[in-house]
Amino acid sequence: MDESDVARSRSAGDEGMSTRYVQDATRRFGLSAAGLRFVGGFESRDGRLEDARRVLAEATVTDGALRRAGIAGEAGRIGLTLRPLAPAEGPPRLLLMLGYRGEGDAEQPFAEAFLPPAVFEVLAADLLSGLARELSLTATTSLWIRAEDRGRREGEPLDWYLGLDADGSTVLPARGFIETIAWQPPPPAAGAAPAPAPASESAPVAEEDWPESGADELRGINGSFRLLLVMLAFLLIIVALK
Repeated sequence: MDESDVARSRSAGDEGMSTRYVQDATRRFGLSAAGLRFVGGFESRDGRLEDARRVLAEATVTDGALRRAGIAGEAGRIGLTLRPLAPAEGPPRLLLMLGYRGEGDAEQPFAEAFLPPAVFEVLAADLLSGLARELSLTATTSLWIRAEDRGRREGEPLDWYLGLDADGSTVLPARGFIETIAWQPPPPAAGAAPAPAPASESAPVAEEDWPESGADELRGINGSFRLLLVMLAFLLIIVALK
């Protein structure tokens, strides 16, 4: 664990004092994303055709916020991009990079996750079939936290900081390894009727749909037989009178 100060000590907003930042490898940084959408395509770079497929989403920090050391304000919504990582030797890794893009007031926070091809293929397939609309991940990163926040328990809101360069004018990106990643379909809308259960041979049938039982059929036969006997008795009486 590195407990060095950020590249340059700065006055943290309106706190009126120099804030010390540390890195803590035991803390897990989390992102929650929604509105996943797939973008396909290819790019030509230096005469090579490269896979440009990606998944885009809007993310927020789980139980905390992303900030820039010495600069007031938090990141809010973070543009998340998930890309397939080019195959490489060694064990597969899930990588994460965080930072700001743009210039001046137009800078926007971003996060990029690089997934092994097999993981990306499963995510893309689930997304296209409607099984992935929300996503969450946790990672160990090179982000900074305030020294006084190291004692916070897991689950308590925590501010994470991007460092600055030696001049204090450029935000330095942070990198890390993704430890967990999971996705799921959106929850059902409030008040939505549950999906009907599939029909099966063992499903109950309404009482009026049941066929007549054997006893009902027998009662019907007996009634017809009695009517026939009454008609025969009348015929015998008529013959006797003649």
